Amino acid sequence: MSVSTTFEPRSSLRAQFAYTLQIVRKLKGEKQDDVARALYVSRETVSAWETARVLPDEETCAKIDAHYGTDQLFQVQWDHAQRTHVHEWFETYLEHEQDADDIRTFEPLVMPGLLQTEAYMRSLESSQPLTEGMIQQRLARWTMLERTNAADLWAVVDEAAIRRPVGGAAVMREQLAHVLTTAESDNVTIQVVPEQHGSHLGMNGALLLLRRHDGRRIGYVEAQLGGRLVEDDAEARRLERRFNRTVAKALSEHDSLALINRTMEEME
Repeated sequence: MSVSTTFEPRSSLRAQFAYTLQIVRKLKGEKQDDVARALYVSRETVSAWETARVLPDEETCAKIDAHYGTDQLFQVQWDHAQRTHVHEWFETYLEHEQDADDIRTFEPLVMPGLLQTEAYMRSLESSQPLTEGMIQQRLARWTMLERTNAADLWAVVDEAAIRRPVGGAAVMREQLAHVLTTAESDNVTIQVVPEQHGSHLGMNGALLLLRRHDGRRIGYVEAQLGGRLVEDDAEARRLERRFNRTVAKALSEHDSLALINRTMEEME
């Protein structure tokens, strides 16, 4: 059977999951509306699963297996798919971010994406050069923090991230000034882990953690050849504990902003 897709089924385990879901549905002679009614979800939700835009949770996969009589097929595929590294993680992550009411991020070496200025962003070395469209898409994320009922942002960085002169002193001064201005918002908290506090869990790598309006936790962890979205709640909770232990090493918000201000002045 030939199935038309807007993605390459071999590109990732998430794509394979979506492809398998389409195949099984069509073999059963069902339409997306039929699946939606059986699982008490919207047709748009089923479409999101089948186009690899959203991965259903483990409980839903159990319901899909029960509906199709496929034993643990989709539960096993889910277990592998939610642990896979993805090269094009950003678009998938953005869908979750737009539905978030709480965002926590730690960066050991660079400023968090939600706090980056355009000049800083353009100055970062990247294995994938950013197009103008990608830059504007990333800059537009900031508007999410300004809307009514905006998400709370808790950003923690290692001191190395505020001292590394990405793009040179002028670019970095602008970047640090932007961070200080952003920190004035009621829904933004920024803290710094100082070098003098020595080793901490955050040194293992950057992480993003958000809580959606529906209560689901979604995480993201960095890797050299592609990051990994964390959609398993147990794993997301482990990331949350790591974030909290890193925060325990950080300066207070007041002292963190004072350190950022001093660092900016030293770059004059």
